[in-house]
Amino acid sequence: MIASIPSIPSVITHCAELDQFVERVQDAEWIAVDTEFMRDSTYYAKLCLVQIASADCSACIDVLKLDDHSRLLELLQSPQQIKIFHSARQDIEVLHSEYDLIPQPVFDSQIAASILGLDEQISYAELVSQILDVHLAKTESRTDWSRRPLTSAQINYALDDVRHLGPLYLHLKKQLEDNQRVHWLDEECTGLCNKQQYVVAPEHAWQQVKGVGRLAPEILPITQALAAWRETTAIEKNLPRRWILSDQSILQLAEDKPRSEAHVTMSLRKDSSKSLRYSKVISTLLEQAYKNTHPLHFVDRRLSREQQDLVKRMMKVSRKRSELIGTSASLLANRKSIVSLVLGLESKIMQGWRRQEIGQDLMNMLN
Repeated sequence: MIASIPSIPSVITHCAELDQFVERVQDAEWIAVDTEFMRDSTYYAKLCLVQIASADCSACIDVLKLDDHSRLLELLQSPQQIKIFHSARQDIEVLHSEYDLIPQPVFDSQIAASILGLDEQISYAELVSQILDVHLAKTESRTDWSRRPLTSAQINYALDDVRHLGPLYLHLKKQLEDNQRVHWLDEECTGLCNKQQYVVAPEHAWQQVKGVGRLAPEILPITQALAAWRETTAIEKNLPRRWILSDQSILQLAEDKPRSEAHVTMSLRKDSSKSLRYSKVISTLLEQAYKNTHPLHFVDRRLSREQQDLVKRMMKVSRKRSELIGTSASLLANRKSIVSLVLGLESKIMQGWRRQEIGQDLMNMLN
């Protein structure tokens, strides 16, 4: 078993301490990174803590206490140093919204493990247990990371999230090299670090409204207007979308087509009273939306019986292939990507390493 990173339990709250820490780790080949944040009552996650470890030291960087974060950002953006995360997407999203940066280059241990045949959603604790035979406590998993001072239990829990990432990286990297799959992970992490994934476009928010696929095409412009307004308002007020207007209310308003503020209020009451304060604004918005005759196209992902049968056969082929090559079936070709292929839409199955491993075989089944 690879030895765990020796810990130096500490919390950095002053710029001089951060300078000293950065000087100590900036020349390391890699650093392990994790974040703690809160998102219960805001649109944007509130970053509370950034944990970083190298091979010989680790620290919790208290971003709520620090006046200047520039040295931290310098470290996260160093192009020569590998940043190891586990399930990096949310961490990258938070760092992007907080600092407008994407840390690179990234090694995601969850993706690496799934490439090597473990479950695509394997948790950090489970991976540490399986590979390092270390069993992590879960006592602080629901803690409020915005409260100060941090307890020693919170600090140790947070540091545990990076202490073992280095040994995991060394183990997984060797396995990827032995199986000639380093380029698989490179492709996945390159996609993960695509900044466009983290850019909010209010005009496209309607496509994420749950149930929008059942609406008639002629009322989709109404849905677009409501969803775009909700997104913009949620961003401006930094409140969760559902606190502004729920998906169900958007669908209800689009279908009811209320023609007055009173009728808007009646529609809103069918779902929740939280949005009633916006009745007047929504009424004005709808008046403009009703004048929009520009058609919107929503991809209908419903399958015919023949297509459903084909998807099932493709998934069976994919599972057999994943077992043969020893990789996660859902990473290789999940149902969503197979459905996209069957519908003639862009599918990641036909890109990069997946095209070689399974894409062409599935494509042949279409002909």
